[in-house]
Amino acid sequence: MELPRLEPLWKKYGEKGLSVIAIEAVRDTERAKSFIDENELSYHLLENDENNDVVRETFGVRSFPTSFLIDDEGRIMYCHVGFEAGDEEQLEKEILHLAGH
Repeated sequence: MELPRLEPLWKKYGEKGLSVIAIEAVRDTERAKSFIDENELSYHLLENDENNDVVRETFGVRSFPTSFLIDDEGRIMYCHVGFEAGDEEQLEKEILHLAGH
């Protein structure tokens, strides 16, 4: 599961400009709150609009999970579909690349 694995990256790079925003595909507020509490997530979690499928229509997401790394100018620089244990290491390399390290 990718969301808990993003928490350490958020804690490590949040003060250096990394923003993590998770968008839940299916609106289920109680389930989302429970998941956030159980996994001690501190970054932003948004719910998909029940009247407008923002995740699919705006971002073109067709498979979950999908992650984007977006630069300061709003350009998608990296896209990941799916998430396996260890993928956070690749994400960290890409974060460092975007930060100029």
